[in-house]
Amino acid sequence: MIDNSYKFIGLKRYKAVADFLYKGVVDWFLEQVSQDALNPGDKMPSLRALSKQLGLSLNTVIHGYELLTKDGWIESRPKSGYFVCHRSEVKPALLLAGESPHVSTGQDTKSAWACLAHHGALVDQASAYGQTSSKQEDDALPVLGKGHLSVREVVNDYLKDMGMKSRASQLWLGRSPLAMLTQSIQTLTEKGESVLVITPCDPRLTSTLQSLGRRVITITAGDRGVDLDLAIRCLREEPIKLIVLPGQFAFPAGQLISNLSLRRWLAIIEETQLPVIEWDLCSHLAYRSGPLLTYKSLDQSDHIVYIGGVENKASEMTMAWCLPGRHHEVLDGAFLAADMALNDVQQACLSDMLKINSKASITRRARDVWANAERIKAYLDEQLGDQISLVSGKGGMALWMRLAKPVNKETMPALIASFRHVIVPGGLLSPEQDADHWLALNVTVDDVTSAVSLLKDYLLPDLGMSEVASDINVEVTSELPQDALTKQESSTEDHVNATTEPSADQQEVETSQDKSRSEEERKAPEPLYNPMLDLINHDFG
Repeated sequence: MIDNSYKFIGLKRYKAVADFLYKGVVDWFLEQVSQDALNPGDKMPSLRALSKQLGLSLNTVIHGYELLTKDGWIESRPKSGYFVCHRSEVKPALLLAGESPHVSTGQDTKSAWACLAHHGALVDQASAYGQTSSKQEDDALPVLGKGHLSVREVVNDYLKDMGMKSRASQLWLGRSPLAMLTQSIQTLTEKGESVLVITPCDPRLTSTLQSLGRRVITITAGDRGVDLDLAIRCLREEPIKLIVLPGQFAFPAGQLISNLSLRRWLAIIEETQLPVIEWDLCSHLAYRSGPLLTYKSLDQSDHIVYIGGVENKASEMTMAWCLPGRHHEVLDGAFLAADMALNDVQQACLSDMLKINSKASITRRARDVWANAERIKAYLDEQLGDQISLVSGKGGMALWMRLAKPVNKETMPALIASFRHVIVPGGLLSPEQDADHWLALNVTVDDVTSAVSLLKDYLLPDLGMSEVASDINVEVTSELPQDALTKQESSTEDHVNATTEPSADQQEVETSQDKSRSEEERKAPEPLYNPMLDLINHDFG
């Protein structure tokens, strides 16, 4: 009998050497991060370049990158390479699903003007994005109707890549997605009728409905979507005439909707036979490879009116499209009367942006926005620490963050008076009771330093304390990771305890016995959140 034991010994040795080499790639990366040679949002060296630099085989570097990706240090972007991610030490905010529908009343009706005042924070802030090389002539007039057929075919191909059943002949192009939304609402519903909206969402959705005299009923989505049992019960008990669904990476949460949730929603729509509007202006800011599924992608019966587009702070660079579906006969006249047509230059810009290899490609813009978002996350952590927590998101143009203390009505005007193009208050995005704890921060803005500084002054009014805290943070970073982690957990719990105690003065005169007791409480482990409890108690989409 042949003894093959030596082969197993050789395999073990080979695996040990391979693991050591893979670890060399990880160690190199961690060293670069510690020396600030690599920062969140930066592009990683190419696989071949790093292989040559470290003197390792290409397969070893590939596996090292896979390990870094698995641990969340880097992320792969299709046709772009690998990029450094931000890993926050603060627990992410938990966005809870609503427990009951919310019917908007006169007291919480949101002014359309108040929402439009924050228009800058809802759209892409890039000045150069969407610009075309051709100059706009004075006689460049809008094209009557839907737009040039050649441009509609380009948009149609883009939508087909997302799995939509569409035809260029039914596709409408326009310069205002909000005008398309308004015309659709006025055509499909009557004044006083009830409309179901999923929140948090773009505030223009609810404010437009309210300004048109519709009765708005909202259901709040959580990290895992909406409680579909609640949605079904609401549709049975309320005389709903229209459903408005924010699409993939909808403002502001930026949550990826699961295929299961999409399919269950389509089953509900098929059963109720209600018209649906999908507001999808952020799906082009996806941070993952492959085409995205939308509600419209699975809509075989054409119940859904799909509104998408690209919005820019320059009004002439905002371009939208709409698939009316089975409602095209009634919506065609409404869209034509609204006179929303794009001119020749705008249509050329739109066609250019939807081509993958174009310099103005929306895929390239998505990469730039993602990198900027990672840099902003790192800056927020550095400046505000545990005073804020962010909802985990994988797309969109906003960070949805929860503040340690609510922004009161007296402070909010001063807080965002100069930053309406950066910050949207949570009260405009969600009707929940804790909405004043939330803010949405636009991540397409180049510089958020001044806005974050104002937030810091509000959350940390005692500048002396904030300076001391920053000095402590600097000292902690030079210590061992375990010591730093222990101190961070301790400081976080100090903050939680401080919010429950009457005042800072009473804390200073606390007896030594109370101090020792509080220290023992701090040592007790926090109960871990178990997401399976939600799946047991509720049926989330």
